[in-house]
Amino acid sequence: METPFDIRQVQGRLLEMAKATAAILEKHDIPYQIAFGTLLGAVRHGGFIPWDDDFDFLLFDDTYDKATEVLLKELPEGMLLENEKTEPKFFHGWAHVKDLNSECDCALFPQDSLYKNHGLCVDLYKLTKIKEKDFAEYRLNEAIAYIDRRKKLGFITEEDYEKKKASFLKEFDEREKSTSEKEIYAYPFTYGKQEIDDVFPLKKYKFEGTEFLGPNNYDKLLASEYRDYMSLPPEEDRKPHYTSVKFFR
Repeated sequence: METPFDIRQVQGRLLEMAKATAAILEKHDIPYQIAFGTLLGAVRHGGFIPWDDDFDFLLFDDTYDKATEVLLKELPEGMLLENEKTEPKFFHGWAHVKDLNSECDCALFPQDSLYKNHGLCVDLYKLTKIKEKDFAEYRLNEAIAYIDRRKKLGFITEEDYEKKKASFLKEFDEREKSTSEKEIYAYPFTYGKQEIDDVFPLKKYKFEGTEFLGPNNYDKLLASEYRDYMSLPPEEDRKPHYTSVKFFR
């Protein structure tokens, strides 16, 4: 596996950012969990997936605003809480912790270059508690809200907006609708969901020698995202997200 930049340098900086973020959240008794590729890395590799160049947290809707407020005030020098308060062109459905001492190019997500800061990113996805019967509507609303924000900022044309909206309406209308009153957590990234019993009680996971909080049932959550998650993907799929990363210091 080859990467177009020093992947361990990138991972080292991401780890610093994640540790600073987690320390602030824990100081204020704000729950969180590592998720997606970060959780997979903790379980399968004891840290970063060798080619991975991001870090993912899930936060909870009832403390999400508090989390962004304290991070905005307390992140150390060289890091920025990026959301609608600090980025005028913000269109994501979740906040980021951005590194101010690096610059990244990402061909996979070119829309991210529209923001002022192009540094390494720690994602802070929001888990929203809803009833399972409302999940299809949640998915649709999140998808349309995303393209609404991009259209309002002039980042997509009216024609593209209408095409995407029609595609979303068709996709979600064709999905099976649940009638369950059971409460679940839903998240905007990949528009997925988690059972509450799979999340709580949170547990500690070792990641690059540091302990982070994670979900109660990692096996079920990782299997739902990656299926046979302990098997490595084909060599051609072992690629970082970024095209290039430059450090200022």
